[in-house]
Amino acid sequence: MSKIECAAGIFASASLHLDVVDEFIAITQSKLDGSTSDFTRDSLADLLAGLTEQRETYRSVLAAADPIVTALAA
Repeated sequence: MSKIECAAGIFASASLHLDVVDEFIAITQSKLDGSTSDFTRDSLADLLAGLTEQRETYRSVLAAADPIVTALAA
């Protein structure tokens, strides 16, 4: 596997993971908004915090990988 293929694979994977995390965040937020149970709301809020952290990690990976993929492809 070439450096370009490896970098592009990492970028594509992180991008897909980010999409999945974003969808899961939307579902979790929707369930949180509709919940009346304090326990459920606390649990979903904790989950949402973890998902938000994961989203930032994937965004960082994408931000770091984008210039590398672009430079290698040139």
